[in-house]
Amino acid sequence: MQKLTTSGSISALLMAFIGVCVVLIVSLVFGFSYYSKANKYKNDADTLVAQAVAAAEAKQATQLENQFKVESENPFTSYTGPSQYGSVYVPYPKNWSGYINTSGSNPLDAYFNPGVVPSVGGSGSVYALRVQINANPYSQQLQQYTSQQQSSKLSITPFQLKKVPQVTGVLIQGQIEPNKTGDMVMLPDRTNTLELWTESTSYNSIFLNQILPSVTFSP
Repeated sequence: MQKLTTSGSISALLMAFIGVCVVLIVSLVFGFSYYSKANKYKNDADTLVAQAVAAAEAKQATQLENQFKVESENPFTSYTGPSQYGSVYVPYPKNWSGYINTSGSNPLDAYFNPGVVPSVGGSGSVYALRVQINANPYSQQLQQYTSQQQSSKLSITPFQLKKVPQVTGVLIQGQIEPNKTGDMVMLPDRTNTLELWTESTSYNSIFLNQILPSVTFSP
């Protein structure tokens, strides 16, 4: 009679169980290793992002600080006229006051003076800087002064703004108005005339050397 035994089947099951356990352990080890690496990568990425953000914020803060320093040290501020008349840009000292009249017969009348602007139209008022867009054409405005040139009360020479060299106008020096001696720049501005001037020789230097070099407009 043949005797039956279960040792072979038990051994096979045991080996299969051990194999499954090994595979499970390896899978767990691999999974934990992958999770650790992924978590480390995420943490590293978060750190790099945080560092980049901090660096960008520090750079922006430095740029703003430098910009503020430059602006605070700049002794000039500026005025920009209406765009339909060429967006005239005129710098003037920060300690000057300005008055802009846009309701008169001319498209623009601007008055600038140290401290307080004297009464507009007042008898004897003298301004450190005037900016005007005159509604008359350039040739007509210029004619008023060429007739005075013959009496030697003033001189007229060709002039171009440093930042708008394509437009040629004139520099008028001398008695620009009755009882007012100064310098005036007159330029064609589309169908109008752009005029900038000072009404006192006390401001000739700042007008010619610091204001005019930075004046711009769109002809």
